[in-house]
Amino acid sequence: MPKYQNIGIVHNGGLAAAGELARAIADQHSVGRTWWLSTQSELPGQSSKLAESDLIITIGGDGTILRGAHSAASRDIPVLGINMGRVGFMSEVENEDALDQVEWYLDGNARLEKRFMIKAIISTSKGVTDPIMALNDVTVARGATLRVIEVTTVVDGVHLATYRGDGVVVSTATGSTGYSLALGGPVMDPTSRDFLVKPIASHMSQFGGAILQSSSKVQLVVDAYEDVALNVDGFLDRTLSSGEKVTITQDGDYVSFLRRKPPADFWGYLSTRLEIRKGSGDTR
Repeated sequence: MPKYQNIGIVHNGGLAAAGELARAIADQHSVGRTWWLSTQSELPGQSSKLAESDLIITIGGDGTILRGAHSAASRDIPVLGINMGRVGFMSEVENEDALDQVEWYLDGNARLEKRFMIKAIISTSKGVTDPIMALNDVTVARGATLRVIEVTTVVDGVHLATYRGDGVVVSTATGSTGYSLALGGPVMDPTSRDFLVKPIASHMSQFGGAILQSSSKVQLVVDAYEDVALNVDGFLDRTLSSGEKVTITQDGDYVSFLRRKPPADFWGYLSTRLEIRKGSGDTR
């Protein structure tokens, strides 16, 4: 695999240490490489630089990775995540190790791990919207008004349920360690193309959710007295009116992440991050 030579660093603009680390990495590895730096909020204006890049490094938490991944996915650019957040399930390198470890990745030694995305299309009285991609999840939830909503959920043309509560989250395998996990949902193999439907604070909240095969189509129809919120990956927002429909599919779109360790190490990393007691670890 060739060395990465045209590299962008997307860092959390709210963390001074993230910007300092970004500049230190670029300075330390400047020979033979072209670098550009951007905060996550400045990223939408970097189209020309993204078009010439062969690697994106993100420095921050999962929110920074998600913003970088959205820009990288459509251009088939791999992502290396450096964690400065609390959990960092998508990150690869801890910030304190970055200066010592990043060269190994720049030299092309890492494997590529595909993380699959889902696509949401909104049907309104005026027609359908452009597709909205999600690496983590698509959430349909009540807004500021403390009033329950109903979300009719249809899978492949079959009525699964009408959830009455705070809403529904549809999560990718990557997103199964995010909001869905906080709701009591299962953790999925992160490389799976399957995805998950989980109600939010409904009378079925103890229902672990439905894991759907990658070829499935989910339709969510809102029934509410007030407008409700559609949120994608924690930073893309849209208002939905009663009767509007969100159609969610998995069409093969993905983000590539650089990884050093084998795929199975995810489960050990999960246990560490969630502080799950593992006992002696004897598997005999």
